[in-house]
Formats: sequence, C-alpha cells, structure tokens
Amino acid sequence: MLKIKYDIVGSFLRPEKIKEARAKYFNQEIDLKTLRKIEDDEIAKLVDKQVAHGLKIVTDGEFRRRWWHLDWLKEFNGFTTQHLDKTRNGVTNHIELGMINGKITYDKDKYHPEIEAWDYLFNLVTKYPGIEAKKCISGPNMILVDHFLQLGLKEVPYYNGDIDALIDDIGKAFQIAIKDLYDHGCRYLQIDDTSWTYMIDDNFLLKVSSLGYKKEDILEWFRKVSTKALENKPIDMTIANHFCKGNFKGYPLFSGLYDTVAPIICQIPYDGFFVEYDDERSGSFTPWARLKNTNVTFVAGLISTKNPKLETYDEIKTRYFEAKRIVGKNIALSPQCGFASVEEGNCIDEKTQWAKIDLLVSCQDFL
Repeated sequence: MLKIKYDIVGSFLRPEKIKEARAKYFNQEIDLKTLRKIEDDEIAKLVDKQVAHGLKIVTDGEFRRRWWHLDWLKEFNGFTTQHLDKTRNGVTNHIELGMINGKITYDKDKYHPEIEAWDYLFNLVTKYPGIEAKKCISGPNMILVDHFLQLGLKEVPYYNGDIDALIDDIGKAFQIAIKDLYDHGCRYLQIDDTSWTYMIDDNFLLKVSSLGYKKEDILEWFRKVSTKALENKPIDMTIANHFCKGNFKGYPLFSGLYDTVAPIICQIPYDGFFVEYDDERSGSFTPWARLKNTNVTFVAGLISTKNPKLETYDEIKTRYFEAKRIVGKNIALSPQCGFASVEEGNCIDEKTQWAKIDLLVSCQDFL
C-alpha cells in the first residue's frame, strides 16, 4: 500500500492555451484531435513542473475536464446531464447537473475518454523513477446527489422507485470501472465526493427536508453505495476519499462541522481521507480521532486553494501537529482542495498556486 506523507488533491489552474483551445473547439473552429494535442502538450509540461517542484505524486491537473465530477460520471451508461443557469454570489453561471435516465452500468469494452486520459498520464510518468501517477474520479454518491437532491427529481427511469436496486447497480458499475483503471496500471485512485458536506450544511438540509427525505436515510444511501463500490478492490491498489465544502470558482458551497458524518464515513473501507481544514469553519480534528491506531491515513487539508493569502510554514506545522495528536501517526498533508474544480479555476493566479505547492513540499521535513 502506498504510504502518503504529502500530496495534492488533483486539479490545477488551466493554462491559457487550453482555455483558448477549448473555446475554439466548442465554437467548431478546431477539431477534437487538435484540442487533444494541445491538452497533451500542456499536461506533459504540467507533469514536468510538478516533479520539478518536488511532488512525488502527480496528476494531469484535470486539464481535459470541464467539471470535476461530471466528466467522469458521463462514463456510465444510464447517466446524463441537464444544463441550467444558477446564480451564486451575485453571478449567474451556466452549470450542468447529472440525472439518471436508465440502468447504471459501466462497459469496459466501450471507448472511455477518462481511461484514455489516464493512459496518457501513466505513460508520461514512466520516465520519472519514484514518481507515482494518481487518477482522480468523482464518487458514486454524486449520482444520487445530483438526481435526487440537486435537481430534486423523484422519478428514476428503469428503477421504479427501487433505491436499493439503484444503489446496487451504481456500486457494481464502480467496481468494474475501478478494475478497468487497475488493468490500465492505476495503483493510486482518489475518489472525490462532496456529498458528505452537503449533509452538514443547515441550508441544504432544509432543502433535503423539503424534498421529503431524512438526513439519516440519505447518509445511509451514501454509506451503502460507497461501500459497495469498494467491494473486490485490488489488494495492491490504494484508494483514498477526498471531500471538501465545495469549491466553485474559489467559493465554498457549504458550511458546518464534520461531527455527524465522520462516524459514518470512517466505516467505509478507504485507505485514506483527504479532509478540508484550511480555516476556522472546519472545526476541530476530534471527529477523526477514531482513525487513531488504524492503518487509514488522515490527510489534513491545511493549505487553502481558494484563498490567495499564502500560509506560513509555522502556521502549517502548528496545525499539523495539532491534528497528529488526535488522529495519530498515520497522517499526511495536502491542500484542502484542487486549484480548479471547474475549468475557470479558483480566484488565485498561477504564481500563488505554485507558491502553495512549494510550501507543501517544504513541510516534508516535519512530516
């Protein structure tokens, strides 16, 4: 099993070349092959830069994605998306939400852009001995969140209200997808899932109640489908879970403490948990004390990817040891989220992004 001491969450700010190329592609000024070539070149540069800055685990920055979660979930049969406009922080954004439109399956014999993206990253990393490539995918809970809670849909095509059958199919589909990644050489997988923090936010819980659901029932859905997804996990594959309180163009989406969800999350057989702790709204580390004396790694997200202010080495060190006293020796350090959950990126610049990466790497002397 991979031992993590410091790591990144995954996404990086998109270079201007990619932004320009994607705009041209959607305006039908260039074809997909040309777009992919530009993405390939920029991903190769990113991998080189990550290694040059001292990272031992690298990603493709999610440079091929529009959304952190939907691009992956579109790999599943029975899942589609709906486009709509939504106003947040005084700005109207064109967004996309997922919905179930049939039986959820994953076909290994089908062409999968996300598998192709992984193959490209994996091949790039082979030239760097001692460097590990990590694949980031969104978790099974997000299918349920988007359909039932975000869009508020009650009807589920194919399943006729049988939530247990739906959960079983989602879990089985994820098992096949995980095995597909494994067969393509992936040994470190990060499953991103903000569903848990939806369920600690008082405002969102009002919506959940208005839709006729109970918090405890939704959390049980999440526990079941996440556990099912990890059944038959390859023994030599490290699978960690990341969740934060939302990160849309640098703005958090939810607030609240982890106390009510941590006991449930810790039942799921992940090898590690990346948890956001970059400001006071996260509360104490106490909910994760149950991880002490286990083999599960607690990855403390102490460096903000949405706040341009650069933390200090001493601040991070103090918080790290505060966490370590509670969660035990299996602890690592990371930023609290990626730098670009959506292609527009967070409200920081590239100079700040790399300064925060350098800070992370500089902390390895006390990890």
